[in-house]
Amino acid sequence: MSRDHRPPIRNPFLPPTPEEPEVPARDGGHPAGDGGDADAPAASTAREDRLAEFRLGPAFRPHPADRVPGPVPSARVLVVCTGNICRSAYVEYALQAQLNALLGDRGRAEVTSAGTEPNQALTVPGPLLDRAPSRRVRAALTQHRPQQLTGRSLAGQDLVLTATDDHLDEVLREDPAAVRRTFTILGMGTLLRDHGEELAAAVPPGAGVTALVTALAALRSRLIAHGERPDADLPDPFRGPAEGYAAMAQTAQPIVELLAWEIARALDGDLVEEEPTGA
Repeated sequence: MSRDHRPPIRNPFLPPTPEEPEVPARDGGHPAGDGGDADAPAASTAREDRLAEFRLGPAFRPHPADRVPGPVPSARVLVVCTGNICRSAYVEYALQAQLNALLGDRGRAEVTSAGTEPNQALTVPGPLLDRAPSRRVRAALTQHRPQQLTGRSLAGQDLVLTATDDHLDEVLREDPAAVRRTFTILGMGTLLRDHGEELAAAVPPGAGVTALVTALAALRSRLIAHGERPDADLPDPFRGPAEGYAAMAQTAQPIVELLAWEIARALDGDLVEEEPTGA
């Protein structure tokens, strides 16, 4: 398997590892580790600087005028299930929230969802609202209304995620050309979890979401050719016990986090982070 020889992804919210030099303080103080009473303040200031740079992006960096402006990279993702009030709705808003937090103003990502058989009279069930990963996601789920999957909703999507193989087939009936950019949610999780190092080697930071999706499709094709079946169905918890909603959310959330990191990394070549906890 190919090894990724690029510098390790760095999380600015964490202190540096023992083998990593601390970032010097911007106020002219000594770098952390130089000794003396300035050690603790310098380390604290440097960490605050990393936090600010991560949150504010280019606006925080010195001499922003020296940076050549260019088009903001973007990605469009569509999530599909049956009624568009449980599986696809949850993944839509959880993934959008993760991407917003990662990218800031350094990239745009638009996540939408649709159902193959939506009922406009239905809303997101209460047990799923209780499983929302944040208050913002819960508010979005509360306001969500199901949408019908159509050829128009598929137009221009960089990536399509489906809850099951049957939904994947429905997508391809609407748009056969979407075959290499459509994956089941669990299949995507298998590719990202079990083959992340290979993907990292194939898709340099900032390569773009098209390069990421192309690499994912090629990897899936190779696995299928070797008798493996990465795609699988995410069970529908609708009208079932609360435990079913919890199990669905617990299964989908790690995949959402891994996918958000990969999309953000593909869009923003300057994003330096480590894999999310629990990935």
